[in-house]
Formats: sequence, C-alpha cells, structure tokens
Amino acid sequence: MNAAARLVHQGALTRHLVFTYLLTRRQIAMLMLTLAVLMSALSMIYVTHTTREMYASYQHNLAEQNRLHVQRGQLLLERSTWMMQARIQKMAEEKLGMVIPDHHSVQIISE
Repeated sequence: MNAAARLVHQGALTRHLVFTYLLTRRQIAMLMLTLAVLMSALSMIYVTHTTREMYASYQHNLAEQNRLHVQRGQLLLERSTWMMQARIQKMAEEKLGMVIPDHHSVQIISE
C-alpha cells in the first residue's frame, strides 16, 4: 500500500514538473488567449448563421402575410358580390317566387 501511494504521489509530482518545465506562464497565457480568440470566432460564426436563418424566416413570413392580405381582399370582394341587393332580389324572385308589393297593397300599422 505504501508503494502504491508513493507511485500515485510521484505521478502527480511528475505531471506538475512536466507542466512547469514545458509550459511557462507566458506560454500558458498565450494558449489561453488563443483559445479565447477561437471561441470568439466560433461564437461569431454561430451568431451570423442564426441571424441569417431568422432573417430568411422573417422574409418567408412577410411574403405569407402579403399573400394572406391579398386573399382577404379577394374574399371581401367576393362577399360583397354575394351580398349585393340586386342579386338577392333576383334570387328571391326566381327561386322563391317573391315579388315586390305595389303601393296599394302595403298597409301601415301604428301602435
């Protein structure tokens, strides 16, 4: 057990010595700055990609809105055509046999 503990302890010491001799403080700082620049560049790429996707989605939704606005206008026009008084009167005369009463057959009732 004592020998195993010594090996584990020596391994940690060896790793510490390797990092101390191979990487100086300046090299560690340079490595950290390089990693920070790379992460910043990758973040910029991600944000740009996301922005382009959102703008494309916005343009698609704007085109859809315009299409629906035109369709709504067409439907309102169609509704007003179906609701015209002359058309309703013609349908009432043809299909239901209704006629407009003459002036003499109208009676006004007052309360």
